[in-house]
Amino acid sequence: MKEEVWAENPFWFRDCFLMTMPIGQRAVNLRELLHAMQEVSDAVLFYHLFQYRLAVAAPLVEYPNDFALWAANSLRDVRLAEKLSSVDPFDYENLGQVRQAIVELLEEYIWDLPYIPWARPGLELHFCEASTVVFRSRISARTLREFYETLKKVGNDSIYYHLFEGRWRLGVREKDDFSYWIETNLNRPELAAEIRDLDIYFYSLREIRLVLLKLLEKYLENPQ
Repeated sequence: MKEEVWAENPFWFRDCFLMTMPIGQRAVNLRELLHAMQEVSDAVLFYHLFQYRLAVAAPLVEYPNDFALWAANSLRDVRLAEKLSSVDPFDYENLGQVRQAIVELLEEYIWDLPYIPWARPGLELHFCEASTVVFRSRISARTLREFYETLKKVGNDSIYYHLFEGRWRLGVREKDDFSYWIETNLNRPELAAEIRDLDIYFYSLREIRLVLLKLLEKYLENPQ
């Protein structure tokens, strides 16, 4: 049995919430979406790619970004929604590259269309940006088992913050707060590598928690 390692620096889970602000711009058809993608700020792009996960009411989201969700629900174009879903921002170095990939996808898609799809009144895409307000929770972990148990209790906002915003904040796409702490404080590079290999962009926050818990179980004996 591997001796349990105690971290010198505990992991403090952060909670967060969004302060969302519409920017007064909308898209009612696919061509307007393309034009908006070429000119909106990185903050707007970040909201619709990542932050909207905290803004949607439903706990389970079928599509990984707001653009794909709008294409499916408002334009009734499932094929376009699937194409927009296939763009993984974590495959790129910065949001500028992500923007270019989406713009090229939309340009190619529109080129082959016999007509431009429109959204019905009330189903327009309203562009937003948001500030993430972060504060330290009262939940912390010093060992891998404690981390496993506390991961069951924290909110989805904490999962989002430490994985999605963590990867961009650390400046390296393949790192996040969880794997960074596990590697540097618990000396478990194998587990850290497995966490980094997860395609988190294509999971809902609920699914991510379940996948992480199952992964942690492999490194714990008889988890409760």
